[in-house]
Amino acid sequence: MMGTLADVVAYPESETARQASVGGFGRMDEVEGLAHRQRVDAPASLKGELAAILGTGLEVSRASSGAFDPTLGEVIALWGFDSEKPHLPEPDDLSDALGRAGYRRLDPAVPGSVSPFGNSPPIWLDLGGVAKGYAVDEAVKSLRGRGVSGGIVNAGGDLRTFGSKPGGKPWKIGVQDPDHPQELAGVLTLREAAVATSGDYQRYFEEGGVRYHHILDPATGYPARSGLRGTTVIAPDCALADALATAAFVLGPEKGLKLLEEWDGVEGVLITDGGEILTTSGIGKSIPFEKR
Repeated sequence: MMGTLADVVAYPESETARQASVGGFGRMDEVEGLAHRQRVDAPASLKGELAAILGTGLEVSRASSGAFDPTLGEVIALWGFDSEKPHLPEPDDLSDALGRAGYRRLDPAVPGSVSPFGNSPPIWLDLGGVAKGYAVDEAVKSLRGRGVSGGIVNAGGDLRTFGSKPGGKPWKIGVQDPDHPQELAGVLTLREAAVATSGDYQRYFEEGGVRYHHILDPATGYPARSGLRGTTVIAPDCALADALATAAFVLGPEKGLKLLEEWDGVEGVLITDGGEILTTSGIGKSIPFEKR
């Protein structure tokens, strides 16, 4: 789903849980179908789920001063990270596409409205940085609606836990070590929460001896070089966690940590270029965290 693997764990184990899991996957497929990259040529109003997904994205855009931007669709397409052969775009093409992007070009007057102002060029929306988390949230709703009392939905590291494991035990969620992604930098202990991670080790290519990852800085159109290797965000819902993880990564250690610290109900774990682990004030207190 959305270029990654997804899995669902549902308790108590039963045929009902198995059928509910199939329904959860179906719900994620529906969201993926809605949130494909799309061009908006004229003033238009997005409705329903698409408006809800964009609304969460724009909330994070404004709070992060554009470190997360859902209007980078044309820029992201130039890099080809969702293709078999990602590549360096031509600088002029990148500059032109970046000039047509910008969350401030969206009309905030009407909720769900996408209105390129005046006779300005069309906008390319890419909701991938928030829609995957939204899909996880919707899968959890589907599972609960079908009688599943506890479980976890995971789409490539964007995940949400609900209920409890058999025996009432909390969930243990690993935070990957960016230098050794098969190993853990730490383990979070959670009850009901959503967790999303952005890291420069997840999708990348190398060209001319330079490593280019997929988390683009909306200010430059190039991969963010913020001093962070990975950001893990814990939030009440996965759509918000998803967008905040990207924003914090682009902002870097100081501003990223400040963004998460000031957001009610949100905590985070940031790993720097040098391997230092930075955490918000609730990590290790309200949310147990064991460094590895």
